[in-house]
Parts: sequence; C-alpha cells; structure tokens
Amino acid sequence: MAEINKYEPPKSSTSDTAHLAAKDILSLLPAASALFEYFFKPPLEKRREAWMQLVAEALKDLENARFDIEKLRSDEKFITIVIQATTVAIRNHQQEKLLALRNAIVSSAVHPSVSEDVQLLFIRYIDELTPSHIKLLNFLINDAKDLGTLKSYTQLYELYSGKHPDPMPRDEFRMLFQDLSACGLIRISSDLGDFEDIYHANKLLLQSTNDELPRVIITDVAKQFLDFITSEPKSAA
Repeated sequence: MAEINKYEPPKSSTSDTAHLAAKDILSLLPAASALFEYFFKPPLEKRREAWMQLVAEALKDLENARFDIEKLRSDEKFITIVIQATTVAIRNHQQEKLLALRNAIVSSAVHPSVSEDVQLLFIRYIDELTPSHIKLLNFLINDAKDLGTLKSYTQLYELYSGKHPDPMPRDEFRMLFQDLSACGLIRISSDLGDFEDIYHANKLLLQSTNDELPRVIITDVAKQFLDFITSEPKSAA
C-alpha cells in the first residue's frame, strides 16, 4: 500500500469513490494540524501581538488627549469597530493598512458623529483597498484644483507621473480609478477620454462635452474616509 504523503491532499481510490471512512479522515488531522501550526501559528501570534501594541498606543493617544477612555469600555459601537479592525489587521501585513486601522480606532472615539454604518464601511475600505489606492486618492484630493482642466486618463497619468518618481503601469492606474469609483469615493464622467491607444472618443461624444465641468470629482465621502484613517486626536479639554 502506497504511503500517504502528508503534504498533499488525500486522493480517493478507485475502489472507494463514494466516501472516506471516518477513521481515515481523522487519522490525517493530527499531521495537518501540526503542519498548520508549524507554518502559520507563529506569524499569526506575531501579528496579533503587534496589533495589540498598536491598539494600546491608540488608547494611550486618546488618554493623552484627555479623552475618558473608561467610557469607551461600555461603548458598544467603539468595541464593534475595534473588533472589526482586529479581524482585518490579522489578515494583513502591510504597515500602511495597520496604521490606517489604528487611526480608524482613534477616529471612532474622536468622531462619534460619524455613523456606525459609515465607520464599518471605512474599515471595509481599509481591508479591500490597497496602499496604491490610498496613494492615488491622496493625489486626487491634493491636486483637486488641477483636475478640472484634465480631459483624459493620459493627462491624469502624466500629472500623476510627474509627482511620483515610481508611477504605476497605465493599466493598473486606470483599474485603480475604476475601483475608487465603484466605492463611491470618486465620480468619473463618461466624457473622460481613455488612453489614446485603447479607445478613441467618437466625434458626437466630443461635441456633447461641457468643457466647464470636471471629468473627475472627489466625493465628500472620500475626504471623510481619508480624514478618518489619518487624523490624530486633539485634546478634549
């Protein structure tokens, strides 16, 4: 009988394709469990401890800003945000995301007027969006005054590349734009021209364009989101 390789999933034999005996399944679990613990338990524990340190620092910042952190212990909304941020933190290693989650915890206490639904949405955005998304969103907000005159992805890309020495590939640049639009963080007009070697706007479309209107608009939600993941607590005194 061929020896079972514990590093590969078990394969059903031709003589027993209906099911595996329970004892055969259980016999594989100890090896699988040990293998999982060997590879993943140490980094998971390391991530958890590092995140706990970031949360402790966030609470210390609030305390230094004279917020009553004792009240936060009974604030169900705040506890929910911390738990949601924790589940996202354990799944990620990128320092930009971890710092954004830490700041989101602080903002949850500092800005109670932001609804719980919106706060949970922002935690989801931190999880789903990449640091490149956030970098692009920062660029759009910081250079909002120049966007009104730009009529194509080519012009946007040239402006972005001029401000960043290591610009992303054009396809990635366009894809990130679409992702930000899908999240409701920016609005892209159908009049925004594509890269010239990909798409040419027809004459009718160009004639119907109002040149006084911007092709890309940053929403208020985007500005609120960036503030939520970057702001530091101010003294409550």
